[in-house]
Amino acid sequence: MKNKLLIFLIVICIVLGASSRFILAENVTITQIDSSTLLPFSRIDTYISLTNAVGNPVGNPDYSLFRVDHEKSVGYQSARILSIEKNGLSNTKITFLLVLDNSGSMYKKLGNGEAGTRMDHAKKAVKDFLHEIRNTGTRVGLAVFNTRYSMLIEPVSDIDPVIDALGKIKRPDRENAFTELYYAIDRSAFDMSKYMGRKAVILLSDGQNYPYYEKSGKPNPEIGTRIYIPKDALISMQKEGVTLYGINFSSQKDPALSSIVIKSGGTVYDATNDAQLLNIYKRIKDRIAEEIRITVRVPVVFIETPMVRVKYGDSSDAKSYYAPLIMGIPGKNPMLFAILAFILAIIVWVILVVIHFEHPVKYPEITMLKYGVGKPLQRTIALSSKKTVIGNSPEADFTVAGVPKMKESHAEIIKDEKTGSFTIVSDEEIMVNNRPTKKRKLKPGDIINVEGATIIFDSPEK
Repeated sequence: MKNKLLIFLIVICIVLGASSRFILAENVTITQIDSSTLLPFSRIDTYISLTNAVGNPVGNPDYSLFRVDHEKSVGYQSARILSIEKNGLSNTKITFLLVLDNSGSMYKKLGNGEAGTRMDHAKKAVKDFLHEIRNTGTRVGLAVFNTRYSMLIEPVSDIDPVIDALGKIKRPDRENAFTELYYAIDRSAFDMSKYMGRKAVILLSDGQNYPYYEKSGKPNPEIGTRIYIPKDALISMQKEGVTLYGINFSSQKDPALSSIVIKSGGTVYDATNDAQLLNIYKRIKDRIAEEIRITVRVPVVFIETPMVRVKYGDSSDAKSYYAPLIMGIPGKNPMLFAILAFILAIIVWVILVVIHFEHPVKYPEITMLKYGVGKPLQRTIALSSKKTVIGNSPEADFTVAGVPKMKESHAEIIKDEKTGSFTIVSDEEIMVNNRPTKKRKLKPGDIINVEGATIIFDSPEK
C-alpha cells in the first residue's frame, strides 16, 4: 500500500513539474522590423511579442535573456543591443490604419438575432474604439475598399476627424460593390510606408477576394486588368515593415488572408457582432503596447532581405526585412554599392562645404539641414548660453518636432567658459561625423545626427 502511494505521489510530482514547465514556457514572435534608421545609423528596431504558453503577454521579462542575431553572407552574426523597452513605455507613437470592407455584402443583415447590418456593427465598434484611445497620442487613420480603395483620412492623433470620416461611409453602387481584398492590403501597406516606429493595419472583411476584372470582365477603374494575388499583398507588407491584423466578420473567410496576416507578424480574429469587434480592436492595441522594442546595431551586409533572429531563453523567431534606399541595391553588385556610397559622401561633403563657406559665422551656432527627418522651430540658433538643450519639447533651446524617437531633452551642448569650446553629451547614442557617441568635443563643421535630424555645429575661426 505504501509503495502504491509513493508511486502515485511521484507520478503527481512529474505531472505537476511538466505542467509548470509548459505554463512557464515563453514564445517569441517578431511582429515588425523597422529599418527606417538603417541607412544613417546602421541600426533597426525589432518589435517582439513575448507570450506565455496560453498566449498572454509576459509581465516582467528578463531583458538579459534576449539575444539578437543578424544574417551575414554566411550564417548569422551577433547584433549589438542598444536599447530594450516596452512599446507602451516608450515615446514612439503607435500608428494604426483601420481598413473596412465596404463591399455590397457588408450591408446584409447581420442575423443570429442581431439587429442592423454588418456595416452598422463595424461602424459602432470602430467609433467606440476611437473613443477608447482618445487623448492617448495614438495615430489612427481610416480607409475602405470594395472595387476601389479609398484612404478616407490619413493617421492622425486627433480622433474627431476620424469619427467624421467614419460617418461618411456610404453603401456602394453595384459597380463598386466588389471585394479587391489583396489590392487593398497592398495599398494600405504603401500608405503606411511614410510612418516610422510601430505601425499596424487592422483589416476587417466579411468575405473572400472577389476581383472586379475577373468577375465582371471589365477593367477595374483603378488597376485595369491587373489581378492582385496573395503574394503581392504579403510582399508589400514585408517590404514596408507593416504588420497586418485580420478580422473575419462572417463565415465566408478568404483562404489566403490568414497566411498573409501570420507571415506579416499579425494575428487573425473572428467576430460576429460589434461587441466582439470592439474587444478585438482593444486587444490588438493592448498587445502592441505590451510588445518589446529592441534596437540593435546591424553589420553592413550586401543582402537585399537579410534575416534577423531573436532568442529569449529556449524560444526564438526569425524574420526578414527589406533594406531601404541604397542599402538594398548591392545584393548582386557590391561594387555598385561602393560607387554609390562614394558619390553620396562627395555630395554631402560639397553641401557642407558650401554651407560653411557661403555663410561664415560670427558666433558659435547650430543649424539643422532641410534634408532628413524633423522640423525645427528655428533652423539656426546661436550657442549663447552655457547649456543648449536639443529635444522635442517646446521648452528645449533647440526644439525639433516630427522625430518619433527624440526625447524632450535628448542631447545637450555644454560650453566650457574657460576655453570657449563646446561638447555635446547625451544619454542616448547619437552620431557625430557618422560615428556613434554619447559625448564628444565639437569642432566647426561637425555633423550631428540625432535620431535622423541632421544638425551642423559651426563657430568662427580662431
